[in-house]
Amino acid sequence: MDEATLNKLPESLKARIARASRNKGSNYEREVAKKIAAYFGWNWSQCFFRTKPHGMAQPNGDIQPINEMNDLWRQAKLGPLECKSRKEWSFDNLFKSPKDSYIYKYWKKSEDDTGNRGNTVLAFTKPAVSDMIMTVNRSVIPEQTALHFKVGTDYFMIQTLKSFLMDTWPKEG
Repeated sequence: MDEATLNKLPESLKARIARASRNKGSNYEREVAKKIAAYFGWNWSQCFFRTKPHGMAQPNGDIQPINEMNDLWRQAKLGPLECKSRKEWSFDNLFKSPKDSYIYKYWKKSEDDTGNRGNTVLAFTKPAVSDMIMTVNRSVIPEQTALHFKVGTDYFMIQTLKSFLMDTWPKEG
């Protein structure tokens, strides 16, 4: 829905749309936290907590690692975890114009909101698409399939959530 159309809607309808969007985002944040925690055999509520927004920004990302997960996260030099479940992004848009793509814009906004420079982790999806992770290329030579692209002087890597976990924290055997 474009901004002009949204501005014509009654306030009560705008509020319902905003609430539904927040709920969808909250559900996706929990889903990502559960999948990461499950990789280690842990309960997600012992690994992450959902942060509270401050105005239109979340200075600590959407979900923040705690306890043992925080230790692993910091050892891997990972920053805030931002989660986006939106239908408007596309890989086609990313290939045509990386800097103008929604994927890059989500990552860039999180970097700006958190004050981080280069270590934000973006989890993103849309209906019928696997969970994906975007990071600045961390000099990790991925064992799993990864997509690489460049915006300005920054090099990025996108992988499925599963591949990201397997490359960041390989399991023995």
